[in-house]
Amino acid sequence: MPVRRPPSARLSTTAGPMPPTVNRWPRSMSLTNLRAIARARRGGATVSYNQVKVADSAVGRNALVMEHALLWGSEIGRYAIVGRFASLFLTNLGPYSAVAEKSVIGAAPHWPELVTTHVFPVNEEFGFCAGPWPSVTGTTIGADTWIGASATVCGGIRIGNGAVVGAGAVVTRDVSDYEMVAGVPARRIRMRFDDDLLERLLRLAWWSWPPEVVRDQLELFRRPLTADVLDQLEAAAPSAARRDPPPGVGPSESVGRAA
Repeated sequence: MPVRRPPSARLSTTAGPMPPTVNRWPRSMSLTNLRAIARARRGGATVSYNQVKVADSAVGRNALVMEHALLWGSEIGRYAIVGRFASLFLTNLGPYSAVAEKSVIGAAPHWPELVTTHVFPVNEEFGFCAGPWPSVTGTTIGADTWIGASATVCGGIRIGNGAVVGAGAVVTRDVSDYEMVAGVPARRIRMRFDDDLLERLLRLAWWSWPPEVVRDQLELFRRPLTADVLDQLEAAAPSAARRDPPPGVGPSESVGRAA
C-alpha cells in the first residue's frame, strides 16, 4: 500500500525568493518523448503519436497505447490495451489486459490527515521544498484483466488475473483472480467462475501461450466458458505450459525501457 505520511527527512526547505512553478510532466512533442514512442513502435507495439506521453516505461510487443495516454514508470504486457486519456503510474500491466479510457492506475495519495490537501509540502515543482516525491509502492494488474472506463486504482494495489473492475470504480484494496468489483469504494459483485473452473484457468495460463496457438483455438475463446470448453483448451495447451504454467502477472516480451 502507499506510504501514509510523506517522509520529511528526504525533503529540504528551499531558501531565497520563491521560484516559479515548474511543470516536470513529459511533453508529448519533446524529442525525448518522441524517441520513447519510436522505440516502443520498433519493438512491435502500436503506440499513438497523438499526445501520448511515455516516461521511463516499457511497452510489450503488439500492445496498443491509444491517444492522450500517459505512461509513467510503467510496464505494459504484450497485447495489452491502454485506452484514450488513461494514465498509468508505476504500474505493471499484464498481457492481454485492458485499461479503458480516462482511467487512472497507480494514483498517489494526498495525505488528507495533513494541514493541507495540496502537494506543495512534498512536490518540488512548486518551489517550497527540494527532493523526490515520497515513494509509492507500484501497482500490479494481472493478465487478461479488464479495467472499466474512468476507474481509479490506488497505488500499491494488486489486481489478479482475469479480474473485472467496473466503470467509475475506485479500487482501494486488492482484487482477487477472476473477481468482479464495482462501486466507490469498489466491492465484490461476484466471482466470474466457480472455484474449479477458476483454478483450472489459472493453471492453464493461456496468456503465456505463443499467440499462434491462441489463434488456432480462437473459436473456443468466442464461447462462454464451460467445463467442456476448458477441457478442449487444456488439450490444446503447449506441453511446456501444461508442465509449468507461469503466473501471468506482469508484462511479457516488453521492449527496452524508455527514459
